[in-house]
Amino acid sequence: MAATLTEPTVLAAAKDTLYPDLDDDTDRYAVTETQFTQSTWGGWPIPEDLRQRLAPFNTIRLTDGEPDLLGVGMPATDVLNAEAATTPVAVIEAKGHNTDPGAADVSRGINQAHTHLPEVNLGYVAAPTPSITDTHRALARNLNVGIIAVTNATNATVIEPARVTGAGDFSTTIDAIRFQATTHRLTDGSFPVNHPKNYLAYPLALAADGDTEEVYSKYVINAVSGGRRGALLLNLVDNQPHGDTLTHLGSEVVRFAHTHHDSLEDALKEFDSWTGRSTRFTELAPQWAQLARSIAIQYAPTKLIIKALERLHQRGTKLATIADVVREACRINQPLAVEVFFTQTRRNDVLDADGEIDTTELDDPTVYKSGIHFQFKYHLYHTGLLTTGGTDTKTDVLDNHWELEHPVSLSTQ
Repeated sequence: MAATLTEPTVLAAAKDTLYPDLDDDTDRYAVTETQFTQSTWGGWPIPEDLRQRLAPFNTIRLTDGEPDLLGVGMPATDVLNAEAATTPVAVIEAKGHNTDPGAADVSRGINQAHTHLPEVNLGYVAAPTPSITDTHRALARNLNVGIIAVTNATNATVIEPARVTGAGDFSTTIDAIRFQATTHRLTDGSFPVNHPKNYLAYPLALAADGDTEEVYSKYVINAVSGGRRGALLLNLVDNQPHGDTLTHLGSEVVRFAHTHHDSLEDALKEFDSWTGRSTRFTELAPQWAQLARSIAIQYAPTKLIIKALERLHQRGTKLATIADVVREACRINQPLAVEVFFTQTRRNDVLDADGEIDTTELDDPTVYKSGIHFQFKYHLYHTGLLTTGGTDTKTDVLDNHWELEHPVSLSTQ
């Protein structure tokens, strides 16, 4: 008998129900636990298209175990007490059976989801419809756990809505996933352009008189979407339903412009004069570069990379490779390192079923996001944090060195 409602199948249907169209969604994000990267499940070969539906993968380790899926953002279904959280964190525990869809252990799934509620906001169990009884539904309601009934590989229905609960301090795993979601999943492509002036200019264009896109195109670059994405990543602007707004950091950029120029237009004219210049930003415009640096250092990937390099420098590795940086970053915060460095399509190669990094894959330049070793590395170079810029040539990725301009760990020895 063909296995049609195994746990991977159930989980994929549940994911598609709670978080449909994630590729087009800027507010929601979901990752599947690495145990689902294996090629078989109880002797049943997991089809490649099913693995693609479950991707991307990451290590999900919470206090009370490893849920099958962790998502950020309001699910696309009814949620009780939804007003209690604008960006809730949810877990799904999937239960299936290789041969009998009526034999899934739903009670265990409900209890597993319930044990995660101190760390997340929403808990769900997903199971084949024939396995779910009225007793299960009553238990789930009593424990504030939602139930997703799966009828086949592509159809599922939430038959018991989950209730938003208050969570305590988020774990490093959840912080990493929340980071990816709350930055509108833009780290998937990372920085689209490689000069910090292009991000600093976006809040100026937003605050200046006239249409933001027209002002930005006139004085900065034509790739308006790229500058905007970078400004979102660095928390200079916020994407609100009524349009982009300045954050506190973005407002500080505008105040800085007013302090050093007679008007925002004059500031933007200076930005225009920098177009096409290859001179390092720290030399071209030292004060603006220092502002860009103070902003960049507040960005989670920057903190992770700097901390990793400081540790490497302290141990005597002055010219680190990207593989060196990734190994050290994974020791510091593996879930975040996975989100920052690896392409989503290669996560199942880099992560094994136990959630550990296959270090042999780190010598394959194609597992890394181009945005991290090209645009973002150049960003850190222009702001004075790294000694060299990046590369967009895959054959050079492994030999392109990462070195801090001023490693504190060495200067204080």
